[in-house]
Amino acid sequence: MYRSLFNEPETIGDFNRLEVWEAELSLELTEDNRIYGFLGERPEEAKGDEPYLTVDGRVEDGDPIRVSWRAKGKPGSEYDGWIYDYVGYLVPAWADATRPRAVIAGTVTRTVAHGKAPAGSVFSFYAVKKDFLEPRICIPLAKPVIDMMASAEHRHHHALWHGSRDEWAGLSAKKRAALQSLGWQPGPKDSERASLGPDRLTNGSGEDFLFMHRRMVGTVRALDPSARSWSRVPQPTFPVSFDAGTKATSAGNVDGNALPNAWVVPGDPNTTAWLVELRKTSTLYSRFTAWETLYTDPRYLATVSLAELGSRIEFTIHNWMHMRWASMPRDPNPDPAEHGLPVPVGRPPLDFDSKWLSPEYDYLGETFSSHVNPIFWRLHGWVDDRIEDWFRAQEGARPGVIKRMQIDGVDWFEADKRWVLVDEPWEGPRDLHHGHAEHGGGHEDLLLDVPTMQKALSVIYGPEPRTEPEITAAGPAMASSRATATWFKRVED
Repeated sequence: MYRSLFNEPETIGDFNRLEVWEAELSLELTEDNRIYGFLGERPEEAKGDEPYLTVDGRVEDGDPIRVSWRAKGKPGSEYDGWIYDYVGYLVPAWADATRPRAVIAGTVTRTVAHGKAPAGSVFSFYAVKKDFLEPRICIPLAKPVIDMMASAEHRHHHALWHGSRDEWAGLSAKKRAALQSLGWQPGPKDSERASLGPDRLTNGSGEDFLFMHRRMVGTVRALDPSARSWSRVPQPTFPVSFDAGTKATSAGNVDGNALPNAWVVPGDPNTTAWLVELRKTSTLYSRFTAWETLYTDPRYLATVSLAELGSRIEFTIHNWMHMRWASMPRDPNPDPAEHGLPVPVGRPPLDFDSKWLSPEYDYLGETFSSHVNPIFWRLHGWVDDRIEDWFRAQEGARPGVIKRMQIDGVDWFEADKRWVLVDEPWEGPRDLHHGHAEHGGGHEDLLLDVPTMQKALSVIYGPEPRTEPEITAAGPAMASSRATATWFKRVED
């Protein structure tokens, strides 16, 4: 939100005569500290002929940070020929503020005359940063999808499925035995498939990753066809425009793919720096584009098993995409005093308070919540499309060797122990006799028992078990509260 105060000499001290212009200021910061953007009055829906000023300037480090730019009127509009020069400063936040917002305050000079307005007039201005427009607002999922994915059953299943296979290689013998007793070891007992073990490229865990998420994608698309894939990793676009059809309600995230700001993870400078690095355009091209090129190249895809492909995708581009588009996690507590407050490290892994079941808690950096976020389905649709790329590459290299089949209603491939390693991909413990719960999406026979899943999570993230873990309403006593932003940081360079 932008406001200019027309403090002409004759109005100084007379607040009844003070004029104010309210508009929208949109700024994009480049890696070399340049800024560019738009300044103008936004209608409810743009027709494409609205007047506005284009902004170009730079940010200078200091205390406070100095921001300067020149604003020029759109050619051919009523603002044509207007030029204003701005000098502002980032206002420091109050030390005890609980909900601070970034503010730029300063002066603006009318550089050239226009109409009856003379050059040289000086005004005051301030701009208050608006909240990031979250994907759940601008590209919402259908309500049946939200209801399913935000449920306790699906949240715990997704968190535990990932947690079991990601942590298995580092668990003690006692913890492994406890997890096996609950049926939540990653794969067949004593033949577990750890996703981060030394044999992860060859043990079939990559197939588990692709299969489980393929079922999830199919389930969601059946309920909401708009949950489509990214055709490619989204490229940089300015998040705000005055193009025809642009609505005020979507300004700031027109297509849902805008990047949220990075944030500070207290006590963890490495993760903080990584969150910043992820959002850089240079990282997009040096990392994401390189990975995308590799994982869509039929020459490469013809040389790897499905398991190796899945594992490499999971711990490279997939994990980095999760965190590139992750917003600062916030407390979903219904108490207005706490609702929306920053939680930089996310939900502690053993906090089972019911507040975390709120659909608003859709933090992409945690497996308990990421699948409630609309971006998850665009991202995982992209991952799922790589399976078909792989099949086409295999067909081109060795026609007829890879045979299609269905496993529990999911389109898949017959195991041949060379290119497809696993007879039955692992989705969690199953009831071999009949379904105990009906949660839809092909999970009817999965044992999605919340207390059992909480016990299994307590085994993984809690202290060494002495007896069966005790669960309270808010979860067991927590051994640690790690930064969940690091969950997706494990990457193969």
